[in-house]
Amino acid sequence: MLVFCFWMFWSCLRNTSESQINVTVYGNATVGTPIATVQAVDRDLGTNAQITYSYSQKVPQASKDLFHLDETTGVIKLFSKIGGTVLQTHKLTILANGPGCIPAVITALVSIIKVIFRPPEIVPRYIANEIDGIVYLKELEPVNTPIAFFTIRDPEGKYKVNCYLDGEGPFRLSPYKPYNNEYLLETTKPMDYELQQFYEIAVVAWNSEGFHVKKIVKVQLLDDNDNDPIFLQPLIELTIEENNTPNAFLTKLYATDADSGERGQVSYFLGPDAPSYFSLDSVTGILTVSTQLDREEKEKYRYTVRAVDSGKPPRESVATVALTVLDKNDNSPRFINKDFSFFVPENFPGYGEIGVISVTDADAGRNGWVALSVVNQSDIFVIDTGKGMLRAKVSLDREQQSSYTLWVEAVDGGEPALSSTAKITILLLDINDNPPLVLFPQSNMSYLLVLPSTLPGSPVTEVYAVDKDTGMNAVIAYSIIGRRGPRPESFRIDPKTGNITLEEALLQTDYGLHRLLVKVSDHGYPEPLHSTVMVNLFVNDTVSNESYIESLLRKEPEINIEEKEPQISIEPTHRKVESVSCMPTLVALSVISLGSITLVTVMGIYICLRRGKKHHREDENLEVQIPLKGKIDLCMGERKPMDISNI
Repeated sequence: MLVFCFWMFWSCLRNTSESQINVTVYGNATVGTPIATVQAVDRDLGTNAQITYSYSQKVPQASKDLFHLDETTGVIKLFSKIGGTVLQTHKLTILANGPGCIPAVITALVSIIKVIFRPPEIVPRYIANEIDGIVYLKELEPVNTPIAFFTIRDPEGKYKVNCYLDGEGPFRLSPYKPYNNEYLLETTKPMDYELQQFYEIAVVAWNSEGFHVKKIVKVQLLDDNDNDPIFLQPLIELTIEENNTPNAFLTKLYATDADSGERGQVSYFLGPDAPSYFSLDSVTGILTVSTQLDREEKEKYRYTVRAVDSGKPPRESVATVALTVLDKNDNSPRFINKDFSFFVPENFPGYGEIGVISVTDADAGRNGWVALSVVNQSDIFVIDTGKGMLRAKVSLDREQQSSYTLWVEAVDGGEPALSSTAKITILLLDINDNPPLVLFPQSNMSYLLVLPSTLPGSPVTEVYAVDKDTGMNAVIAYSIIGRRGPRPESFRIDPKTGNITLEEALLQTDYGLHRLLVKVSDHGYPEPLHSTVMVNLFVNDTVSNESYIESLLRKEPEINIEEKEPQISIEPTHRKVESVSCMPTLVALSVISLGSITLVTVMGIYICLRRGKKHHREDENLEVQIPLKGKIDLCMGERKPMDISNI
């Protein structure tokens, strides 16, 4: 193949080389084979340098039909098969045309040489499925899968013929023994449709004279369902706020399948562990929840979803949905009890732990954080938010106030905040911290006149005391622990009532001052408390010398203390309690404390009734107890005053 160039000077085309080329073409040349190329050059720029090629009008139409000239590239190709009647020599005059220039001319003289022998022949015998020259193979066919046999023949019978495979792909062409000129086309490795679907190769045969032929083999792979659907994420983490609207959207699932056709069409399904109120559209993959979710009922959901293709048999893959329900402040703080009651011993130290106020909030995070505060009486009580511990800022005295009613408010940290309240009742348990208080006689210097005519068994006077405590701590017993006088044993005291009566008839020798040291004791636990009072009785018909009696009272009496405990029907129980735990004692004391008001009322009625009877009896006996000194309020506003005379 010769290439002739035309060079362009001064914006015109000039022929600077030979004006004729000679070309030889064999009679068995393949249609489309290039036989020559001509080229011209124009030194102008842009559109002025565009060159086109054309045949001269002198070229016969038969030559034009046999040889095609590309007007842009100048390539001359064999356009049709050379027959036996075709002229042996063709003169092709070619013009190179440029804008504004005279065409340059070159002549191509083409000589056709007849071929007196026949080229080799390739005879295929297909093993694989072949339709219209296309071989169909399934992907993932095993290695060494046979495609076709090729028989190579030399029609002349005198040339050696070789064969080889031209093209790329997992194929191999090898001689098939024991037959001569037989070749087997087979695969060399499994093929994957998803990587490449189509191959085009050629089986080429040539003889020793250099003549060759090709047989094009086209291989089309058929897709197989060999790929599972693949989720974009194996773990799908989702969140949703509680109290959602019904049929709320959660997410859209998406899985890919590399297979083609229906084998790559994916459908979506919920796994067997998914709750019934979750729905998954099999076509779109949209996941929804049909009901409202409550975080306090269940916070986390975990279940599987499946992606299934439409192959036969179908293939599938599984992903996990992890749904977290986010909290909303939809729960108020909740006290464990609506009413709390605490029993606290009086004199409880300041900031001591009274009890725990238990409160919960079903919400989470800040929504579940609870602050406690005392609504009323916050000047006395305070509550520890962290522990819920209720404390008193000051020591509590039952005698000042026996019970307290508080309201405690619990407020959570949500926005807006929710709250609730609870009632707290604090009952103070009595502690024996008050000794009996003697109301009568009012002092150790007071005295009473006892007439010698007083009959034995008659009440002379009484010792009256009260105790601010309650229960056993307020049960009072009276006893005479010391005596002084002519015959002081003539008088006795009732341990329950404190009434002092004359035991024996008074004699002439009994005239004078009788001094009785009375012990007033409670039955408190762990130690009883007591007070003492001096009861002065002056036995005489009249008081003739008051100053003399007062001088006797001012003298310190020499009285021997009798260690004799008072005996009353209500036995002290503190010795038994010592071996018992404190809790039953507190319970017993609380019960007694609640009944203390009733007990005091009954005792008051009883004393007043007894006082009325005693006065009535004294009126009948015409005997009068005369206090000799001082004005005495005997009943502290509750007792009826006795008929007394001041001397």
